[in-house]
Amino acid sequence: MSRLSRAYFPNNGRSNDEPILYAFMFIRDMHTGIMPFRNGGKYPFTIKLSRKNENLKKQLKEFLNIGQFGGWSLDESLWNAVDTLSHYLATFGEVYLEIVHEDDKSKAGVTDKKLEFLPLGKVFRLVNNYIQFVPIKNWERGEKKFYVIPSDRIWYIKLPRKLGTPRQHRKMLKKLNLLSEPMPEFALKDGKLGGSANYDFISHHLSKDIAIEQTTANWGSISSLSQIKGTTEYYYIVNRLRSTRSQALLREHILSEINKLLCQLGIKNSIKVDGLVLSTEILEAIKKLEKGEVGFSEALKVIKD
Repeated sequence: MSRLSRAYFPNNGRSNDEPILYAFMFIRDMHTGIMPFRNGGKYPFTIKLSRKNENLKKQLKEFLNIGQFGGWSLDESLWNAVDTLSHYLATFGEVYLEIVHEDDKSKAGVTDKKLEFLPLGKVFRLVNNYIQFVPIKNWERGEKKFYVIPSDRIWYIKLPRKLGTPRQHRKMLKKLNLLSEPMPEFALKDGKLGGSANYDFISHHLSKDIAIEQTTANWGSISSLSQIKGTTEYYYIVNRLRSTRSQALLREHILSEINKLLCQLGIKNSIKVDGLVLSTEILEAIKKLEKGEVGFSEALKVIKD
């Protein structure tokens, strides 16, 4: 059985929504290193099946190979899958993939299946199906205007509840884009860099720094930004911990969704990842720091081990 969804829409880019500066930095920082990089050829974590099954391990290596680079092992494929999915979620707040059956006589398992991303566009759930709409600018006479895909053929992932809804997330990124403008429009138009309106560049940028912090408050600060002028070292460290916790929440959510997908496909097994800091451990460090029970170095140790 071939793919049921439309794989590509020509000229489907949304230039007005392209992430710039602060939105770009947020997306990059949130997904980069979400699965730690190799150190000396080995990953600082272990991946195994809850019940040993070498044959399934080889099958999952191929099935989860959705990243930019091919995986030569389950470890490599899972690393790429989490990295890729976290990038999608940090950018759009949600992602749809079709479970493509390569054999008409498909059975439970993953031996005859692969995962394919749906292109950016409108997708809706309707009872037991998903409806993929073709953007109007891509309509052609005699061609389909929408595609119907059974719900058991779609893998839909959205942000974990603690990090907000897809709509809230896209709204946050849009605001970060607006805050990325170097100067307000009136200051660029008066020919005096805002001088005729007593525009204060320094005050404006300080206010913008505060607005960025407020915008990303649910996730923590953008890691690439330095300490905001006028804030304390305590504020900087707590928000660094909160950002790392958000990254851990996102990673744990994706791994959980992968295991739910395996269950959906009739696989009575699951993937276990050990050696990574848990979001609960980071939250506990934050609480202890807030109560004064630990110092800065001890609190930060939880994300450095």
